Amino acid sequence: MFTIVRLLQPLAALALSLVTAAPAAALCDGPPITEDLTSAELADLDALIAATRFADGLYWQATRGNETLYILGTIHLPDARLAGVFTEAFPDLSAADLLLVEATLEDQRALQRHIVSNPPLFTITEGPTLPDLLDPEVWAALEQAALARGIPGFMAAKMQPWFLSLNLSMAPCATAAMAAGDVGLDTMLMNAVADTDTQVQSLEDWRTTLDFLASGTFEEQITGLEASLMPNDIQDAMMVALTDAYFDGQPIRGWYLAKVSGRFVPSLSPEEYDAMFAEMEQSMLVDRNAAWIPVIETAAAATDGPVFVAFGAAHLPGDTGVLALLQAGGWTITRLDG
Repeated sequence: MFTIVRLLQPLAALALSLVTAAPAAALCDGPPITEDLTSAELADLDALIAATRFADGLYWQATRGNETLYILGTIHLPDARLAGVFTEAFPDLSAADLLLVEATLEDQRALQRHIVSNPPLFTITEGPTLPDLLDPEVWAALEQAALARGIPGFMAAKMQPWFLSLNLSMAPCATAAMAAGDVGLDTMLMNAVADTDTQVQSLEDWRTTLDFLASGTFEEQITGLEASLMPNDIQDAMMVALTDAYFDGQPIRGWYLAKVSGRFVPSLSPEEYDAMFAEMEQSMLVDRNAAWIPVIETAAAATDGPVFVAFGAAHLPGDTGVLALLQAGGWTITRLDG
């Protein structure tokens, strides 16, 4: 569902590259989801942002003693506007001895090999398939959603529920570019240092996100799959809002839009949606942020020159965000953009 799009785009892109024949290109350039929110919902959104530390800014510097970090919040979706963000950060990237990212290119290749070599983890290899397990109207809606992303119904029918949910987490307007191999900012950064002395390392094992996604019983995954059903135009509008918020230098706005937009998930009550969102936020943001801090600090201590750190921009802000956690550890945080 759209609540995890920003966090799961690298894995979703790999999944899509394996199972789709890319549909005709479509741009995420329609009206944003904010046009469908009430004035009260927009006021709640503004209040959440106003109360959030480090709500504004994509590019930061952290210093402690003689150690320096350059920290860039990224977006994994291809977008022509990324050229400006990349150009601003490139001089610091060029001077860095080490680039830390969520997943290196080698990690991404390892994940792809893992998908290919472990069919039962990703596909239903025996027994009833999804059309047999779901109400006919639910399956019909899922099949149409899959087709909108270039996934034939016969393939979607045999996907493990979590894997189909992952594919459906990507808005239809974004799938063509990602399935065709267009890259986001993280890959642009890695490509830029590919033939240099700058080392590239991952902030975490590539299995971390995969293990979370594939966790839970089959029945729980079915529930999550049903919850991923949302009109395609709503998902496209959410993607427009997410990217607009990013290029406005306020990535937390996109995250909070997901948080206040639960009413667009027809199969869940507000209480169920809030509980699901809270679980995902804890696992995919809060816990990972905390786990990254010792990795970042160890790298900084072991590297002579600056360390450049790049990860999804949703990890930057808030009391449990990377910037606040570094600040609590004695780092001085300075915004470099805006």
